[in-house]
Amino acid sequence: MGIIEIRGLNKFFGSFHALKDIDLTIREGEVFGLLGLNGAGKTTLIRILMGLLNPSSGSVRVFGIDPSTNPLPIRKRASLLPQECQAYENLTAMENILYYGLMQSEAPKEELIERANYLIDLIGLKGRENQLTKKFSGGMKRKVLVARSVVGNPDLLFLDEPTTGIDVLGARKVRNLIQKLSRNEKKTIILTTHDLTEINLLCDRVGILVDGELKAIGTPDELEGQFQAANIEDIFSSLVEGRIGGDEE
Repeated sequence: MGIIEIRGLNKFFGSFHALKDIDLTIREGEVFGLLGLNGAGKTTLIRILMGLLNPSSGSVRVFGIDPSTNPLPIRKRASLLPQECQAYENLTAMENILYYGLMQSEAPKEELIERANYLIDLIGLKGRENQLTKKFSGGMKRKVLVARSVVGNPDLLFLDEPTTGIDVLGARKVRNLIQKLSRNEKKTIILTTHDLTEINLLCDRVGILVDGELKAIGTPDELEGQFQAANIEDIFSSLVEGRIGGDEE
């Protein structure tokens, strides 16, 4: 039994078949990478898991709960960092993080302040936490949003392109944070990314979505063996271009 159980999931938008017969189990404490081109269905899948969209057919359970009928208990234990998301520019970095934490978590404010300070230090914003975010670069704002998404100590994290717009050193700090959350705090993390370095560094398993179909699932090593490929990039390119088929494990 996994944190997430998906069986026969389909999603239509009119005649457009966005997700096609998805079967997937995501285990507690793993980092699961969701790899696919823009429009492959990654964001649609995440929105269904958070109860923001209803499936057209199939079964979805998160913490054993159907998000289409009872999303609130899931949202209390899960956090979503969308790809398109903005910080509140007239609040400081600390105020942005605390505001979200107070909305999401029932933890005492003092505990949230302590965790916010820990996150600020970890992602490289120490000394800038009391500055308005409207003065920040795009990459710095994104780091605030990453910290904001985890300050409430959720059990399940959906991180949609978390390092978008962040410089090399900043991206490394975000990756270090993800590793700490997974290894030290045993968080379950669904990571969508176009950065194949992040897939190899962070993910226990990978699912490759192509035009709404989950073409492959496994560890990077398993997939390289299954497809007799040198790396995930070769597998992904071949699946997207239709040069090889995909069988789910």
